[in-house]
Amino acid sequence: MADGDTIGIGFIGAGGIARQRHIPGLKAIPGVRLVAVSNRSEVSSKKAAAEFGFEAVEPNGRSLIARDDVDAVFIGSWPDTHCEMTLAAFEAGKHVFCQARMARDLDEAQRMLSAAQAQPELVNMLCPPPHRMPYEPFIRTMIRTGRLGELREVEVACLDASCDNPDAISWRERVEISGKQVMQVGIWAEVLNAWVGEYDVLKAVTHTPVQSKADVDGKPYEIKVPQVVLIEGKLANGATINEQHSGVSQEPPMNSVTIYGSAGRLRVPIGGTLLYGKTGDPLRPATVPVELTCGWQVEASFITAVRAARAGVPPQQRRVSPDFAEGLRYMKKVEAIHLSAWSGQAVKLEGF
Repeated sequence: MADGDTIGIGFIGAGGIARQRHIPGLKAIPGVRLVAVSNRSEVSSKKAAAEFGFEAVEPNGRSLIARDDVDAVFIGSWPDTHCEMTLAAFEAGKHVFCQARMARDLDEAQRMLSAAQAQPELVNMLCPPPHRMPYEPFIRTMIRTGRLGELREVEVACLDASCDNPDAISWRERVEISGKQVMQVGIWAEVLNAWVGEYDVLKAVTHTPVQSKADVDGKPYEIKVPQVVLIEGKLANGATINEQHSGVSQEPPMNSVTIYGSAGRLRVPIGGTLLYGKTGDPLRPATVPVELTCGWQVEASFITAVRAARAGVPPQQRRVSPDFAEGLRYMKKVEAIHLSAWSGQAVKLEGF
């Protein structure tokens, strides 16, 4: 292991958000050492090493995990690798940061959480969705202090045309890679759990209008990941909720949640200005105190927790969010959605 206060980092899959956020965030923290990287190809690995200053390139995730100078592993590869690499990392005594889409299904997520619970001296963290920033502290305060009154209804609209091109297929549409993850459904599950609480019961309908797409070799590929998901149900706090998710919408893209209470309502357009209105008043831009906003501190939070763990601080005093326990809760919802859509019946979340 790395000596002193230095923390050696290994990246399994350094692309996308790793390049945009994780690696720059880690490089800004004193005492963090970028030890090794392993991408899907040697060419890509060498490119990432040269661009960001990784000291070594490893041929695969397991060889990276086996390095004595890697203290913590960032798993940024596709979801079909998350469970395998997480279990291997914990077995090797490494802290784990796993990219969003925790796993392909509930079974894999449970295995990941069980492995984390068996190693309480190690930190486990999932990448939070940017949807939770910057307004989460303000939203939770408004609900907790009763500014919205009794919570009555929640509406989610997540509409775009990301799945509508029959000549373009992404890994997110490949069931062997994504499993039961669908578009931004899991992301919103985590956000809703954090803001308004978990579902008590839900009923879902799914649809796949574009059933076949051209693969990279031009051959047809059968799409099994839904492109439309409609969810309705009741939250544990008694409020009703409905969600509309579509990757084949011809309307302008929309990504927002509206929270209705007996005394007022909040509308949160992701990436836009939060709107608030008392009952009977129109929605207007909300005045959000700076102290009730949160910025992107993901990498710093993880490294702080790793250092606290190294110093012997118990898990309950070095919490990170989201951790694998939070991830399992949103994976239960993902599983319930598929079960409901398959059976045509409402599903109680308590059963998961």
